[in-house]
Amino acid sequence: MEGVKSIFSRRVKELMKKERYSQKQLCELCNITEATFSRYMTSERLPKTDILANIANALHTTSDYLLGTDTAYGYDQLEILLAASKDNLSLNQKKKLTAILMDEYKKGEV
Repeated sequence: MEGVKSIFSRRVKELMKKERYSQKQLCELCNITEATFSRYMTSERLPKTDILANIANALHTTSDYLLGTDTAYGYDQLEILLAASKDNLSLNQKKKLTAILMDEYKKGEV
C-alpha cells in the first residue's frame, strides 16, 4: 500500500507536469528552497501545514488531494477551488472548463 509521503510526491509531480512548472518555479511560488522541496519529492518528509497549503494553491488543488485523503472533488470543493483559482486561469483554460460542463449539460437534455 502506498504511503502518504509517496502519494504526496507522486501527485505533486503529476500536477507540476500538468501545470508545466519546473521545480525552481514551484519553489519560488511557494517560498521554499529547492533542497527542501527535493526532500518532499524523495518522500523523506512532508511539508508543514502552511507550506502544504502554498503548494496546493500553486498547483490549483487542495491539501487533501495532495495527501491522498480526498480522491474526488464534490461540488463544494470544486466551487471553492474554482473561486480561489479563477484569476490564475487563462481564457483557454476557462473555455475548456466551460466546454466540459456544457457537454454534460447537453447530455442531460437528450
